[in-house]
Amino acid sequence: MLKIGLIGFGGGTSLIPVIENEIVTRSGLITEEEYNKNVMIASITPGALPVEIAAGIGLKTGSSRGTVAAASAMAFPGAALTLLLLVLFSGMNEYLRSQIGFISAGISVFIILILMKYVIETVKQARNRREKMLCLFVLLAVFILSGEKNVYQLLGLSLTPVFSVSAPRILAAAFFIILFTKGQLRRMKRSIPALFLALCYFLCSGRSHILPASIEPFLLGLMLILAVIGLVQSISETGYKKSFPLRQSTSALLGWLLFALLLSLPAMFLTRKVFFLLGTGFLSSVMSFGGGDAYLSIAQGLFVDNEVISHTDFYGNIVTVANALPGSILCKVLTGIGYTMGYEINHSVIEGIFMAISGFGCSVASSGVIYTVVWAIYEKYEDLQVFHLLKRFVRPIISGLLLNVAISLYLSGIRPQFEREAPAVITVLVTLLLFAGNLRLLLPKK
Repeated sequence: MLKIGLIGFGGGTSLIPVIENEIVTRSGLITEEEYNKNVMIASITPGALPVEIAAGIGLKTGSSRGTVAAASAMAFPGAALTLLLLVLFSGMNEYLRSQIGFISAGISVFIILILMKYVIETVKQARNRREKMLCLFVLLAVFILSGEKNVYQLLGLSLTPVFSVSAPRILAAAFFIILFTKGQLRRMKRSIPALFLALCYFLCSGRSHILPASIEPFLLGLMLILAVIGLVQSISETGYKKSFPLRQSTSALLGWLLFALLLSLPAMFLTRKVFFLLGTGFLSSVMSFGGGDAYLSIAQGLFVDNEVISHTDFYGNIVTVANALPGSILCKVLTGIGYTMGYEINHSVIEGIFMAISGFGCSVASSGVIYTVVWAIYEKYEDLQVFHLLKRFVRPIISGLLLNVAISLYLSGIRPQFEREAPAVITVLVTLLLFAGNLRLLLPKK
C-alpha cells in the first residue's frame, strides 16, 4: 500500500487497476471477485476511493488492524509530501512565493482542464439520449444553484445571487430526495413533496434568503427525519434476513476511533481548533461523493466559504500542492487545511504540523469509518434500490459542483496572479494559451 500510495498519480479511479495488479495478480492476497466487490462498495461510498479500497482489503486480510494499517499506508506518502511542501512555503519570502504563484497558476489551468474532462465524460457515460438529457439537466441545475455568485463575479456584475448554495447543502438535499422517495423518483406521491421541500430549503439557505433563514434548521431537521423514514422503509421492504457482520464491523470502527484519537492528541494540547477540524473534516468526508477532485467543492463550501481559511491559501497553496502529488486528494487537502489552520494560530510551523497530523488522521479514519458502515449495510442489503440510484445520480451532481470549482480556480488561483502584472485581456489570453497547451498534452497521440 505504501508503494501504491507513492506512485498513485492520476486520482483514485486510475489506481483501481494498479491496486488489482499488486494485490490480486502479484500477491494473491484476495481473489478477483472479492476485489471487485471492494471496488463497487468504495465507488458508492463517500470518502477517499483508494483509501477505502485499501481499507476493504485490510479488513479482509487482517481484520481491524489490517484495515487501519492498509488505509493509512495508502494515504501516508501523498499527505507527508503535501505537509513537507507547505512547510517549505511557510518559510519563503514574498518574492519566491510570487514566483511559485505563477507556477501554481499554470497548474490551476491543468486542474481546470481535468475537471472539464470529468464533466464531459459524465455526459458521455449516458446510455441513451434520454439519460443524457437528464444528466445535463441535473448537472446544469446543480451548477446554477452553487455557482451563481462566481458567474456574476466572472462577468463583472454586482448582483446579489438568489441561490449560491454550498455544496454540502446541495448534496444533503439530493440524498434526502433519493432516500425519502426510496429510489423511486417516478412515484409522484413522494417525489413532488420531496422536490418542494428541497426548493424551500434552497430558498432559505441561498444568498437572497427569499424564505427566512430562521426556518432552515426546521427544514433540515424535517428532511433528515423523512430521509431516515424512507431508508428504514426501503430496508424493511427488502425482506432480507441476513445478519449484520456486527463483531467485525464494531472492531474496525473502534480501531478507527483509536487511530484518529492518537494522531490528534498532540494538537489537542495546543488548540481547541482541532475539534472543529475533526468534526468538519468528518462531515466533508461524508459529503465527498464522486472522486477525489469532487472533494474540492465540498472543502470550499465548509472551510473557504465559512472563512476558516482564505481562497488564496486554499487554491493558491493547498490545492496546487495536492494536485501535483500522488495519493488521495481528500487526505492531502485535509492535511493541508490542518497545517494552514495550525500555522495561522501563532505562525508556528510546529503547531501547523501537529494540526496537519490531526487532519491526516481525520481523513483516513473518516474514510475508513464510512467504508466500514456501508460495507456492513451492503453485506446485508446488496440489492437496495437506493444504492443503485445514488450511483446513477452522484456523478452528474458532482459534475455540476465541479463547474463551480473550475470558475473558483480561475478567479482565485489564476486571475489575481496575472492581473498584478498585466491587464485583464492578457490574463485571459495567457490562460487560453496554457489551456490549449495542457489540452494538447492530454489528447491521445495519433
